[in-house]
Amino acid sequence: MADKHFTGLRAKLLLVVAAGMILLFTLLFFAAKMVLLDGYAKLETNKTSIQIGSAIKLLKEQEIQLGGIVGEYAHWDDTYQYMLQPDSRYIESNYTDGIFSNLKVKAISLVNTEGEALYQRSFDYSTGQPWVIPKTLEREISKGGLFLDSGKVHQSGFFWTPEGVCIVSAIDILPSGGNGLRRGTLIMVRHLDPLLIDHVEKIIGARLTIQPISQDMFDDKLRQKLAKQIVVVKPLNDTQVAGYAMLTSADARSNLVVSILSSREIFAQGEDTLSFLSWSTSIIALMLAGISWLFDRMVLLRLERMSEDVKRIAQSANTKIRVRKLNGQDELANLSHGINGMLDRIEDSQYELQMEKERAQVTLEGIADAVITSNQAGFVLYMNTAAERLAGVNLSEVKVKTLRSIFRLKTEDRATPVNSSWLTDSYSILEEVIIERADGTEFVIRKSASPLYDGDGNTFAIVTVLHDVTMLRRLSNQLSFQARHDQLTGLINRYEFDRKTQAAIDDAATENRIHCLAYIDLDQFKIVNDTCGHMAGDVLLKQLSNHIKAKVRSSDTLARLGGDEFALLLMGCDLDKAQEIIEGLLQVVREYRFTFDDKVFKVGASVGLTEISPNQNLDLSELLSTVDAACYSAKEEGGNRIHVYRSDDKDIKEHNNQLEWVSRIHLGLEKNQFVLYIQRMQSLTPGAELHCELLIRMQAMDGSYYPPGYFLPAAERYHLMPKIDRWVVGEALAIIAHKGAAFPYVCAINLSGQTLSEEGFLEYVLAQIKLHDVDTRRICFEITETSVIANLNKARQFMHALREVGCRFSLDDFGSGLSSFAYLKNLEVDFLKIDGMFVKAIVNNKIDRAMVESINNVGHVMGLHTIAEFAENDEIINMLKEIGVDYAQGYGVAKPELFE
Repeated sequence: MADKHFTGLRAKLLLVVAAGMILLFTLLFFAAKMVLLDGYAKLETNKTSIQIGSAIKLLKEQEIQLGGIVGEYAHWDDTYQYMLQPDSRYIESNYTDGIFSNLKVKAISLVNTEGEALYQRSFDYSTGQPWVIPKTLEREISKGGLFLDSGKVHQSGFFWTPEGVCIVSAIDILPSGGNGLRRGTLIMVRHLDPLLIDHVEKIIGARLTIQPISQDMFDDKLRQKLAKQIVVVKPLNDTQVAGYAMLTSADARSNLVVSILSSREIFAQGEDTLSFLSWSTSIIALMLAGISWLFDRMVLLRLERMSEDVKRIAQSANTKIRVRKLNGQDELANLSHGINGMLDRIEDSQYELQMEKERAQVTLEGIADAVITSNQAGFVLYMNTAAERLAGVNLSEVKVKTLRSIFRLKTEDRATPVNSSWLTDSYSILEEVIIERADGTEFVIRKSASPLYDGDGNTFAIVTVLHDVTMLRRLSNQLSFQARHDQLTGLINRYEFDRKTQAAIDDAATENRIHCLAYIDLDQFKIVNDTCGHMAGDVLLKQLSNHIKAKVRSSDTLARLGGDEFALLLMGCDLDKAQEIIEGLLQVVREYRFTFDDKVFKVGASVGLTEISPNQNLDLSELLSTVDAACYSAKEEGGNRIHVYRSDDKDIKEHNNQLEWVSRIHLGLEKNQFVLYIQRMQSLTPGAELHCELLIRMQAMDGSYYPPGYFLPAAERYHLMPKIDRWVVGEALAIIAHKGAAFPYVCAINLSGQTLSEEGFLEYVLAQIKLHDVDTRRICFEITETSVIANLNKARQFMHALREVGCRFSLDDFGSGLSSFAYLKNLEVDFLKIDGMFVKAIVNNKIDRAMVESINNVGHVMGLHTIAEFAENDEIINMLKEIGVDYAQGYGVAKPELFE
């Protein structure tokens, strides 16, 4: 029985607890003793080091203070004068008994350059009696002494004498500016008497001693540390600790050591703490022993009895045996009740387990994915119905076969075989493979494999789930193709072309090869769309792209970027070869004829071409921008041709400059950086109403203003004029409304041809007029002759609608078009603005004068007022009066000024 109890968990646990407590408290005691005493010893050393450091610092401060006092007296002009002409009044006034006391010095000596003391006095200010200068010190402050070295301006330091340590400071006597002849030396001596030493001791809280170091004072090791300026701390006994440090002496022949002596209060506190810890540990040990006894009675003994019952149940075949019930409501009592309840449910669980097995079997059969279970050797143990369909076999046929004999696996390229272990490998990096069954049918599958473990953690089978993604893969490939290709022509789209172009840029840089990039823009394509509709345009694009694709090399890439824009990437091709290839493509386009509804159309192409070379410093966006600009230049030059980008291409630079202005325009509209200027006109006939024209400017970063010639060309080309005109109309009407009747002018507001054809602009103008409630008779919209001709129908509608509400119109640059007079009679305008190219030379050019007279006469016949631009001087203005022009505008009349 004793052996049983000794080998039980209860006895072992009590033995471990007791042994652990003894070992723990022993280790804690000795560790605490070592750590605490060592820590308190370090604190004691640090405190002593701080004390001795403070003492040396205080002594050094005394030396520095005395040096400062001596310096002030030595460089005092009165002292300097005394050395030249000794005068007792200087001594009587400046070296009284009170001075000795105030300066805390006991000796003052004024020595001339020959080493003679013109004045020397020693006085003990603490006793009021003369102080005897120690012989050793008197020698050093006399002629030939240490402190009368003429080669040193300032000498000071600590000096040992048998009567005690003195601080000596000797400074050359010079004029107050520091420049002049040396007239001697001023020496002051401060004796470190008991009062001064006591003052320092009170500050540092320890006894202080200063003495010369002797051979028998320290051992060699301590002397070496002191020589290296290391502070030495040394406990003397259980109650006192000493600290030592070297103090530099003015006399290099003797070294001084500063020592302090203080009580070991910190060390005593450490011993008290250790004693308290010992008693505390003993008390805690007794408390833990009592707790262990209670733990044994309340837990271990009851747990031991429950263990015996569980062992008896395990060894018996009788399932009716139960654990003895334990009294109480604690966890162990609940555990005994729980074990009995668990035993009661075991039989029910066996039945339920069988039912679950059948339900799992039915579930696996109903899963759409193929589920296969195989053993470690790869032999099939189970296949559900989906797996049988995928493999084309029955489970009964393959139970003695391996997975390898049922399936043949390949990668997506169908060239590389895959090991059959992929089916059971849960860590394979291959996500999808092609599976081929015995009849040759192929499927794209994904799989997940999970091992089954026995109770020892060993794998005994593997469950593999195969998901057929064949249709998903086909759909994914189709979507991927559509995302990278143009739906109409089957060519790659802009996204894919940009990717290939970036790859060509990288290839040129890394492989040192040359490629070329071309942008192709069809000419006259809009005619087909406008004439036959967009469906016909789509047919043309499809047919023409097939013709071009047939002539493109296999190494090159043809893409449709959108609309009638194509791009061609020529790999491994220089500019000369590229031009030859593209000329061939242009010939294909020129020879192509498109027939639709008995109509035959001919199209052309404008091509921009650039080179992708290793030394080219253009990124993708910059490269595409340059080739786009080159294509635009080809179209501007008449179309149906190639424009090759060169680094010095002026047209391209102008294009890039305009792109920069586009960005500035957008920013200017967003940040409200546009302003309006007003240029007043001069009436050349008496009693006429006052007129002016509003001009736009853009604010620069430095606060200056750009004239319209800088940014309007870019705005015209990139269709930004409607946005600018909207801003101008809104701003102009707001300012005019604000000025009210105080502003008597009829204001001309310029509108571009793009704005006239923009949907919604007429409604915007009418809304602004209503918003600001301006007098519409004071609003005159100025439209150029060319813009009206280009948008004739919309211009007529726009002008008619605004004239209905009272606005007036002026036709600008009249005479610049070939059909000016033919269109004039069909337009509802109020003012005719004569083109300035005729006005500026009318003084000396008879033809220009005749043109101005003709336009003026026609205008007057039609009841229009005429305005002449470019009236730059009085001669032009006078001649315009003679001709009968109604108004003159130009710098000769008035310069533009800010309108606000």
